[in-house]
Amino acid sequence: MSSSPIPVPRPGVLALPPLARRARLVAESEALPIVVIAIWTSLLLVTMPFLVGQDTFLAFVDGRLVAQHGLPHADTLTYWSLGRPWTDQQWGAHLALYELARLGGVRLAAVVGVACVACALAIAATVARRLGASQRSVAVGLLLPVLGAPWLAQVRTQSLALAPFVLVYALLALDARRPGRRVLLVLPVLAVWANLHGTVVLAAGLTGLYALTLLRKRASRLRAGALLAGAPLCVVASPYGLGLVGYYHTMFVSAPLREYVSEWGPPTIGSASAIFFLSAFGLVALWARHGPVLTSFERWALPVLLFGALTAARNCVWFELAAAVSFPRLLDAAWPSRIALTAGVRRTNVALASLALAALVAVAATQLTRPASWVERGRSPAAAGAVAKAAGPDGIVLADEEHADWLLWQQPSLAGRIAYDVRFELFDRREMVAIRSLLVGSHAMWARCGVTARVVTFAHPWTRKRIAAQNVLAKGARQVADADGFSAVVQPRAATTCKRL
Repeated sequence: MSSSPIPVPRPGVLALPPLARRARLVAESEALPIVVIAIWTSLLLVTMPFLVGQDTFLAFVDGRLVAQHGLPHADTLTYWSLGRPWTDQQWGAHLALYELARLGGVRLAAVVGVACVACALAIAATVARRLGASQRSVAVGLLLPVLGAPWLAQVRTQSLALAPFVLVYALLALDARRPGRRVLLVLPVLAVWANLHGTVVLAAGLTGLYALTLLRKRASRLRAGALLAGAPLCVVASPYGLGLVGYYHTMFVSAPLREYVSEWGPPTIGSASAIFFLSAFGLVALWARHGPVLTSFERWALPVLLFGALTAARNCVWFELAAAVSFPRLLDAAWPSRIALTAGVRRTNVALASLALAALVAVAATQLTRPASWVERGRSPAAAGAVAKAAGPDGIVLADEEHADWLLWQQPSLAGRIAYDVRFELFDRREMVAIRSLLVGSHAMWARCGVTARVVTFAHPWTRKRIAAQNVLAKGARQVADADGFSAVVQPRAATTCKRL
């Protein structure tokens, strides 16, 4: 009877319990990616107030509506779109973020948003290493998503789609390297994602295109058929069902958003997008020269994602997350890593990883002991209460887009009386032109809409001064709130009701 030789652990490891031994081995070989993820997570925790914005409060408001009244089919939240058909495709993410805010306030939702970013980066690092990249190059790749698309860290429904995207991209890339039934796990991920964020359409498209490439191989045709049939079905795996088809058509085919909302338009060269353009240029150059080191899926998926990013700035997030998985092997091909895991390097790696994780714990503990109001950055509940009081039981509030949903979150009684919020998909092109005119201070639009609102809010003092200088507010208007980055004025009751667009 033969027996296998028993491996002898390195000195200092034998006494460790299995879980600690496994953690030490990970630290020895993955220290640099761990350090980068810990640094990013720490920085995001420190800057949490800047990650909370209008989309955060939109999620809270919509989630509360779902929790209390079920799935919405018509708008009941804003005056100018009251009663219009509304499909809340992201209802699952809205509900999840609302429950987090209900249980632990805005801070808990912000912490979970940061955790979503960290989780996506961790998955990207794990898959990049599994596909053969060095830890040095993986650490470099992890710099790209947050630097190239910093808005991915904003706390909103998109936060809950970051990890699913990386997971889908990873499963398809791994299957292209080593085919198997594991790729079918993409389908349940898509089915959940269909209730979180509209970018499920992008992931389903990548899955369908990959399935088409599998049809060439006899052994893969059954899996290809399952992916081809399952991906589009998963996109409508929602309580809204086939009703989502019209929603997706509105959002991605006929929506006027790209003409009026900068995030939906092509990225322009500037300080915020400089890293994106540099990373895109570098990846394309490496892809052209060292493309064979990538899987067959990645070789065509990266150009597709780059094209999407160049047509809409909001898609830069998905390109940069894919780059975090694929770029490290291209970098290794151009600049091979020569770091050997000697005993000294292993000890150094353990020290680096331990220090980074200890610093992360210290930062998290410090941030979580701050007052809850710190995260809301000047959004005073008292100011929201003053607006609701000034509006009375039936007054219309013409709120700036930064505070419309925050007011609804703080004062639910304002539902149906806030003029509009950031759900611009509820408006047609003519109405979007009118809203943009209002935002840029058009005298005609303010004379038509501003003067008839009971309360008007401003996000910046200079905006209030500019509007006041045009004499378009009602005579006798007075200030009722003046907080950091927010002010509001109440006007005498108008002779006519607030005009719709």
